[in-house]
Amino acid sequence: MLDEFKKEKPPKFDKEMKKPEDAEEWLLGMKKFFRLHDYSENMKARVATFNLKGKVDIWWEDVKNVRCIHEEDLIWSEFEWLFKKNYLSQQYFMTR
Repeated sequence: MLDEFKKEKPPKFDKEMKKPEDAEEWLLGMKKFFRLHDYSENMKARVATFNLKGKVDIWWEDVKNVRCIHEEDLIWSEFEWLFKKNYLSQQYFMTR
């Protein structure tokens, strides 16, 4: 599985992206990646959090600590909700 993961290279996300569309584009890229793989909901969340870089990785560590999140229990939909809440504008998030 690790060789497959290295070969496919899921998209990375860092805080340097400037627009909400960048965050949405990353989420779409992750969803496309997951369509190629039969990962559990937990593995999807783990792959996504592994591909956070820079300031967004620090944000995720803070969220985990504040909310007492254990990644082994986290599922994709929960991570996606937290990510959208933080990285997409409130108006955009509320219309989805």
